[in-house]
Amino acid sequence: MTLEEIRKLNGYQFVRLTFADGNVFEGEAANDPADYCFHEFGRDEEAVEIDHWLFYLSDVVSIEPAEPREVGVWMSRPMHRMHLDPKAYDRMEDEKKTIELRLYDEKRRRIQAGDVIRFESTADETDVLFVWVTGMRFFTSFDELYAALPLVACGYAPEEVKTASPRDMDKYYPPEEQKKWGVVGIELSFDF
Repeated sequence: MTLEEIRKLNGYQFVRLTFADGNVFEGEAANDPADYCFHEFGRDEEAVEIDHWLFYLSDVVSIEPAEPREVGVWMSRPMHRMHLDPKAYDRMEDEKKTIELRLYDEKRRRIQAGDVIRFESTADETDVLFVWVTGMRFFTSFDELYAALPLVACGYAPEEVKTASPRDMDKYYPPEEQKKWGVVGIELSFDF
């Protein structure tokens, strides 16, 4: 099955992708040409969208029709991609960080409870975690958020809580952006 055949689909087709390293991915291919891949990820390559994942054809050895099967429920939910610094990634991997703090900008406004987030470590993008979004807690500022949420769940070690400050978030989000958009605590679960 070629990308052109996928683009001609009326709706969706269950397919199997095979990669050069032997890994296989199965899911529903959309007839979306995935033209946004250059703007979103900076790669000017042909891509196909399968179960809300974007695959570049240069990485795929073959695309074949497959029989629908019961897939993991996470594969059928909207998926969002975010990066985490190594310390936050490690705390999330250990299931100690269960709330992700972000600016409530346009990208985060697309997230809803029930969605999945794919977190990648900024140290090594092959380190990947998948988590459920169980809730969204909205605040006008990180000052308000830090006063309301348990900081250990936000990624601080217990011994760091006394010195934790909302100003810690200024290195990620300038204060004028925080004021413009507001902030969010994204509540997460690791149970699929």
